[in-house]
Amino acid sequence: MSAIPEGRTPDADPMRTWLTRLSLAAGIAFTAHAEYDLARTLGADRFIAAMLPVSIDAYVVAALRWFRALDITLSLSLMSAAQVAAHALDADVIAVTFELVVVVSLLVPVALWRTHALAREGEAVTTPAVAYAPAQVVTPLVTVPEPSPLVWDAYKPSAMTAKVTASLPAATTRQVVTEVVTLTPAELRKRALKLNREVVTETGRQVTIDRLRSEFVLSRREATELRREIVEGKRS
Repeated sequence: MSAIPEGRTPDADPMRTWLTRLSLAAGIAFTAHAEYDLARTLGADRFIAAMLPVSIDAYVVAALRWFRALDITLSLSLMSAAQVAAHALDADVIAVTFELVVVVSLLVPVALWRTHALAREGEAVTTPAVAYAPAQVVTPLVTVPEPSPLVWDAYKPSAMTAKVTASLPAATTRQVVTEVVTLTPAELRKRALKLNREVVTETGRQVTIDRLRSEFVLSRREATELRREIVEGKRS
């Protein structure tokens, strides 16, 4: 399982998204009420008292959004401190003291500082310096001459000839030269028989005229005569 990069969340499925949003909404709704009551108990009016839960809860959401471990711990600590103080005052466990006022008064500045710090870190983009310019690649043009057509003489048992071309690399990479290689009728028939055996093994059928034309660069008439010779000669 690959690690999730810092600042990124895993690909969400519907259940995961629903649960995280439900948890966040429920947690903020519950804590915001206590934080508002805490600010009212310490003497803030209605509008100003609402700013305490807004500030703390915005910091919590930012820490969870950009997922910095230090800020998650700190934001939840601020939220927890406000909760404990609010419920303790409501249950008459503690009374309003100077120290409590100082602590609560510092919650908002700390939350404001860290929320903006997180947003700035999330927007920062590091661009690596280019050490060198990319080299331009040029592919040389290679010209290949048209292949010479092969001539298949009319079938003569005593003098059947064929020509094939073999490509040889020239001295430079910019051109290709050809050399004509002459096959005797016996050599051509031998190669055709070998090709036919391979085709029969692979497909279960005799070699086709088109296959002979492409392999030995023959005309249709020449390929037809050659196929008739190897197929009928094999059957006989």
